[in-house]
Amino acid sequence: MQDIVDALGMSKGAIFHHFHSKEDIFHAVMERQFEQIIETVDQWLAEMHGLTAQEKLRCLLKRNLTDEKVIKDSGNMITSAIGSPHLKLAFIQDNLKKLAPIIATVIREGMEDGSVVTAFPDECAEGFLLLFNFWCDTDLFQGDLPAVRKRLQFSQHLMRQVGVDIVEDATIEAIMASMAKL
Repeated sequence: MQDIVDALGMSKGAIFHHFHSKEDIFHAVMERQFEQIIETVDQWLAEMHGLTAQEKLRCLLKRNLTDEKVIKDSGNMITSAIGSPHLKLAFIQDNLKKLAPIIATVIREGMEDGSVVTAFPDECAEGFLLLFNFWCDTDLFQGDLPAVRKRLQFSQHLMRQVGVDIVEDATIEAIMASMAKL
């Protein structure tokens, strides 16, 4: 709270006039971050004219997991929630609630264009987000770079098995290179 007070130049009383708790502040910040993430994903998708859904999903994955701004913003939200299991859970739930429908829509598009073959578009979208945004995140699940590589390789294998072959070896290498910089 003191960091917020110092950054805003306001008193704690003034801040708590607008927010009832630190969790309320976190939720407001998280809501704004998700709005920005959704805008970014929508913009990325709009730039992907002429691609199959599988190609779009591959591009989304690579950009999401290698874009330094996205990584920094997501890391800031997760780091803010580290001390609170309730905030971590809220972050994960919001991520699924707001982003999974976008991914599921692209998966359905792939089912129509033949580039994705699955009977579980909604579940694949949620699994995709859980695997890549959380399980492979060392802020949430401890692991060194070799452990993350194995998680990514497993995720690649799993997504192939459910008919959503979107994780390329080159993407894993790009993610590993990006993580090595951090």
